[in-house]
Amino acid sequence: MAAYRVCSSCDFWLMCLGYAMFGDQDPDGRRALRIDGVHYLSWTEGQGFPPEIGYVGDEESRYVLLDDPTGTVHLTRRLWLMGTIPGAFRDQMPDNAVFAPST
Repeated sequence: MAAYRVCSSCDFWLMCLGYAMFGDQDPDGRRALRIDGVHYLSWTEGQGFPPEIGYVGDEESRYVLLDDPTGTVHLTRRLWLMGTIPGAFRDQMPDNAVFAPST
Protein backbone atom coordinates (compact mmCIF):
# COMPACT_ATOMS: atom_id res chain seq x y z
CA MET A 1 0.00 0.00 0.00
CA ALA A 2 2.80 2.39 0.86
CA ALA A 3 4.34 1.96 -2.59
CA TYR A 4 1.10 3.18 -4.18
CA ARG A 5 0.35 5.72 -1.44
CA VAL A 6 -3.20 4.57 -0.85
CA CYS A 7 -5.09 3.84 2.34
CA SER A 8 -6.23 0.30 3.18
CA SER A 9 -9.78 1.07 2.05
CA CYS A 10 -8.64 2.34 -1.35
CA ASP A 11 -6.29 -0.63 -1.67
CA PHE A 12 -9.26 -2.96 -1.12
CA TRP A 13 -11.39 -1.18 -3.72
CA LEU A 14 -8.53 -1.14 -6.22
CA MET A 15 -8.39 -4.94 -5.82
CA CYS A 16 -12.13 -5.07 -6.54
CA LEU A 17 -11.59 -2.83 -9.57
CA GLY A 18 -9.08 -5.43 -10.77
CA TYR A 19 -11.91 -7.99 -10.92
CA ALA A 20 -13.91 -5.61 -13.13
CA MET A 21 -10.93 -4.99 -15.39
CA PHE A 22 -10.26 -8.71 -15.87
CA GLY A 23 -13.74 -9.94 -16.70
CA ASP A 24 -15.30 -10.27 -13.24
CA GLN A 25 -14.19 -13.87 -12.81
CA ASP A 26 -11.00 -15.39 -11.46
CA PRO A 27 -9.36 -18.65 -12.59
CA ASP A 28 -10.80 -20.43 -9.52
CA GLY A 29 -14.37 -19.77 -10.66
CA ARG A 30 -15.27 -17.01 -8.25
CA ARG A 31 -17.36 -14.31 -9.87
CA ALA A 32 -17.47 -10.64 -8.91
CA LEU A 33 -21.04 -9.36 -8.79
CA ARG A 34 -22.04 -5.73 -8.51
CA ILE A 35 -25.72 -5.34 -7.74
CA ASP A 36 -27.34 -2.00 -6.81
CA GLY A 37 -23.92 -0.49 -6.08
CA VAL A 38 -22.89 -3.31 -3.73
CA HIS A 39 -19.95 -5.62 -4.47
CA TYR A 40 -20.22 -9.38 -3.87
CA LEU A 41 -17.97 -12.32 -4.66
CA SER A 42 -19.37 -15.79 -5.27
CA TRP A 43 -17.46 -18.87 -4.15
CA THR A 44 -17.62 -22.35 -5.57
CA GLU A 45 -18.39 -25.45 -3.51
CA GLY A 46 -14.82 -26.65 -3.94
CA GLN A 47 -13.41 -23.46 -2.41
CA GLY A 48 -15.19 -23.98 0.87
CA PHE A 49 -16.63 -20.98 2.65
CA PRO A 50 -15.70 -17.33 2.24
CA PRO A 51 -14.31 -15.42 5.21
CA GLU A 52 -16.75 -15.14 8.11
CA ILE A 53 -16.87 -11.37 7.92
CA GLY A 54 -19.26 -10.53 5.11
CA TYR A 55 -20.39 -14.10 4.45
CA VAL A 56 -24.04 -13.85 3.44
CA GLY A 57 -24.97 -17.38 4.53
CA ASP A 58 -25.83 -20.77 3.16
CA GLU A 59 -29.05 -19.74 1.48
CA GLU A 60 -29.37 -19.90 -2.27
CA SER A 61 -28.64 -16.66 -4.12
CA ARG A 62 -29.88 -16.38 -7.68
CA TYR A 63 -28.53 -13.80 -10.10
CA VAL A 64 -28.55 -12.84 -13.78
CA LEU A 65 -25.58 -11.19 -15.48
CA LEU A 66 -26.61 -7.97 -17.23
CA ASP A 67 -24.49 -8.68 -20.32
CA ASP A 68 -25.96 -12.17 -20.84
CA PRO A 69 -28.51 -11.97 -23.68
CA THR A 70 -29.93 -15.39 -22.71
CA GLY A 71 -30.84 -14.22 -19.21
CA THR A 72 -29.42 -17.38 -17.63
CA VAL A 73 -30.10 -17.58 -13.90
CA HIS A 74 -26.99 -18.54 -11.94
CA LEU A 75 -27.12 -20.06 -8.45
CA THR A 76 -24.67 -19.85 -5.58
CA ARG A 77 -24.91 -20.88 -1.95
CA ARG A 78 -21.71 -19.10 -0.98
CA LEU A 79 -21.79 -15.35 -1.44
CA TRP A 80 -19.43 -12.86 0.19
CA LEU A 81 -20.67 -9.31 0.74
CA MET A 82 -17.68 -7.06 0.16
CA GLY A 83 -19.45 -3.75 0.70
CA THR A 84 -21.03 -0.73 -0.91
CA ILE A 85 -18.86 0.59 -3.72
CA PRO A 86 -17.59 4.08 -2.84
CA GLY A 87 -18.69 6.93 -5.09
CA ALA A 88 -15.13 7.46 -6.35
CA PHE A 89 -15.19 3.96 -7.90
CA ARG A 90 -18.82 3.71 -9.08
CA ASP A 91 -18.16 4.87 -12.66
CA GLN A 92 -15.41 2.27 -13.04
CA MET A 93 -17.43 -0.52 -11.39
CA PRO A 94 -21.01 -0.30 -12.68
CA ASP A 95 -23.57 -2.95 -11.84
CA ASN A 96 -23.03 -6.16 -13.77
CA ALA A 97 -25.85 -8.33 -12.36
CA VAL A 98 -29.26 -8.34 -10.72
CA PHE A 99 -30.68 -10.70 -8.15
CA ALA A 100 -33.28 -13.04 -9.68
CA PRO A 101 -36.46 -13.90 -7.79
CA SER A 102 -36.79 -17.36 -6.27
CA THR A 103 -38.94 -19.80 -8.19
